[in-house]
Amino acid sequence: MEVCQRASTYCLLQSASADVTQFIRVNIFVLALIGRRQTFIMNPKKTGWKLRIEHSFEQLGQMLGKHPGRWLLGCLLIIAGMASQLGHLKQDSSIEGFLPEDSSVVKSYIDFKEIFGRDETFIITVQTDDPYTQTFATQLHALHQQLMDEVPYINSVDSLANARHTYGADDTLYVDDLLPETLPDDPAEIQKLKDYALTNENYQNFLISADSHTVALIVRLNSFAYEKDSSGELHRRYLDEADMLTAYEKLNDITTQYQGVISDEVDLTGGMPISLVLSELTRLDFIVLSGLANLIIGIVLMIIFKRASGVFLPLLIMALGVTITMSMMAILGTPIQVSTSILPAFLLAVCVGDSIHLLTIFYRYYDDGAEKIQALSNAMGHTGLAMLFTSITTAAGLLSFAMSELTMVSSLGIYGALGSIVAFALSISILPCVIALAPVKRRPVQQDENGVMLRFLGGCADFSVRYAKPIVVIGVVLLAGSLFIASQLKFSHYPMAWLPQDNPYTIAIKKYEERMGSTSSIEVVLDTGKDRGILNPGFLRAMDQIQKEVVEWDTENYKISKAIGITNIIKETNRALHDNNEEHYSIPDDPMLISQELFMVEMDEPDDLYNMVDKDYRIARLTITSTWFDGVYMQPLLDQLRTRLDTAMAPYDVSISYTGVAPIMGVTFAKMLISTAESYGLAAISITLMMVLLIGNVKLGLLSMIPSLLPIATVLAGMQLLGMRLDMLTMLIGSIAIGLTVDDNIHFMHGFRKLYEKTGDPAYAIKHTLMSTGRAMLITSIVLSLGFMVYITAQMTIMASFGVITAACIVLALVASYLVAPALMVLSNKTIHKQDVVLEDGLIVAEPILTQTQGTVNS
Repeated sequence: MEVCQRASTYCLLQSASADVTQFIRVNIFVLALIGRRQTFIMNPKKTGWKLRIEHSFEQLGQMLGKHPGRWLLGCLLIIAGMASQLGHLKQDSSIEGFLPEDSSVVKSYIDFKEIFGRDETFIITVQTDDPYTQTFATQLHALHQQLMDEVPYINSVDSLANARHTYGADDTLYVDDLLPETLPDDPAEIQKLKDYALTNENYQNFLISADSHTVALIVRLNSFAYEKDSSGELHRRYLDEADMLTAYEKLNDITTQYQGVISDEVDLTGGMPISLVLSELTRLDFIVLSGLANLIIGIVLMIIFKRASGVFLPLLIMALGVTITMSMMAILGTPIQVSTSILPAFLLAVCVGDSIHLLTIFYRYYDDGAEKIQALSNAMGHTGLAMLFTSITTAAGLLSFAMSELTMVSSLGIYGALGSIVAFALSISILPCVIALAPVKRRPVQQDENGVMLRFLGGCADFSVRYAKPIVVIGVVLLAGSLFIASQLKFSHYPMAWLPQDNPYTIAIKKYEERMGSTSSIEVVLDTGKDRGILNPGFLRAMDQIQKEVVEWDTENYKISKAIGITNIIKETNRALHDNNEEHYSIPDDPMLISQELFMVEMDEPDDLYNMVDKDYRIARLTITSTWFDGVYMQPLLDQLRTRLDTAMAPYDVSISYTGVAPIMGVTFAKMLISTAESYGLAAISITLMMVLLIGNVKLGLLSMIPSLLPIATVLAGMQLLGMRLDMLTMLIGSIAIGLTVDDNIHFMHGFRKLYEKTGDPAYAIKHTLMSTGRAMLITSIVLSLGFMVYITAQMTIMASFGVITAACIVLALVASYLVAPALMVLSNKTIHKQDVVLEDGLIVAEPILTQTQGTVNS
């Protein structure tokens, strides 16, 4: 089994990079010393493989302590080489980045953008008493033209300044500007234009509100950018987030210029700025709050350890862990996404946790009089195996996420697992080297200072032993009740709720929806499969009927505002050609007439036409606009729409696909629910197997999962009782929670089994495990919970929830490891020989000797 573990760890790192493989290979030298065979029977004669591993860690500590400079220099050179690639690390908040490139959903979206361009928009809203005044018309045209001239990567601007006024006169079709730069002199003519705008279904509540007091400019960017390489050849690439931020900044600048000029209320809103603001705030919150968390952790470590090395070393290991993991992402071309942006927080937990465990034991041996290298060797022997198991267990749990079909989830699994192994490697390589080189002073432990912690830990041990049965009963009942309550948790994906309510973009988009009715859209692509296929009157009437029906599908969760397609242009043109008679606002019966009408539109306004159909008249676009609603309701809406369209389009053999940012997010979220649930199941199985291996007993391994699962189940139940919902980020928080809860449990179980095998006394083993390993668990939990509570000050509500939920998991994991895990061990392990050995400062000073009758300690 050890050989399999060694091969598994090696393969994980080998797949990442040759450089990191060399680095990790050196750092996990200890694995090469693991014995060739194993056993699951827990007795002193058959646990040699664990003892050999512990002895190997002690030897590694001696080796690193004697030649720290060489090892440290070699490791730092490798890390520096990897860090040089950080400049290539990119951020990707695009919808395409959520799914694999070969996904049918992504391919459909790319095909859509190839034909029709982007569906995400920037919206500039202008409040006015009357848009049909000469002053306003002049300023609106100036704003429209400035946007076209100055905004980078711009594709189009739709506003009243270039909207169509289609009418017929003297058997001639006219297409003029709906709001000309120079208004007619006749007030009656101006009123006709205004009435046309307010009654036209293409423009009402899109470019102008029903009360005519809000006017909108819809800005779309190109899907691609064209650049020349060094040889002068032109290459096409997709716009990335940096490009869109450049355009966004210019739009913001132009909007500010017109504030107080065209109107006192000019706002920039729309789906695109909301997406960019969310991405930017997520990045800033993690950067700023991670730094603040490090500061808080440093202060707490100084208070606890009372020495600079106790502060500097854990933070150093954390910084190097983040650097290596992010460097690997840059080397392998993986961008930072919403999911992987929580990696620094995760690495903060695992790196600081491993460091604190090693330092706590080292300081105790060192302060007790041992030489530095010997104290280091003892500490590595004491904690190395537990750290190895926590790292492998956490990595195994996270690797279950790597099988997800969602890129954002699989990336978190891959790099979270890699980060866990990197944290372990740093803790057993660089940390010992720095300890050996640093001038660490001995600090006499004050009796009263030490006594407080020992009394607390001893009290927890005595309480868990004395009331083992009630604690286990309460724990099991609490776990069952929590799982039942947690099963009623509802899901949500509503990014608008992540922003502060006073955020200007949140306010602007709510105003726009109140006045215009919609900011989100579903794009339906209808492919007839043949050139000029959309000219079929039956097909167009079926499409028109669906447009009329879908706007009536409002529910309490969303409101559908408009359904726009080629039918609107055809009906508008047909009416104009029949002397503006409203009775002819319909689809003609003759395909030839339809063709002629579209030809006339193409002559005057080709951009408007090709925004609705492709140039071969084979594919038609149907855009359904709605309020921005919770993504959890998107799939039912798409199912309803699919059923209706399949029925309506069945006679015409039309291929139907659904795309756009909103539906892709809805589908992605639905897939994420299934994918994440499967990943958590696989993680639970992986962790259970590792616990069985560590403890050496199937029954006890299964029982040990109770304190591992209890904190997570309790937090989920608390979320349900508080009315919170599981969203994209809080579901991924479980990956951090799993690592943290299992870490505490493994450290306790490792210490307990080690002492129980020697003594046969579970009560003794529990008390002295908590007084030694439990000290490091307490320090780690205090430090990390305070560090994560810093996130409560985040600008984004989802970040605040992240901090509170993670801190709660950390505290509850400690309680479970202090009470529930010991109680389970008392009830499941017999007392073979009662011990009475004194402990000094949490360290065993006299090891008990097994009598002949204690040759086997069975659980």
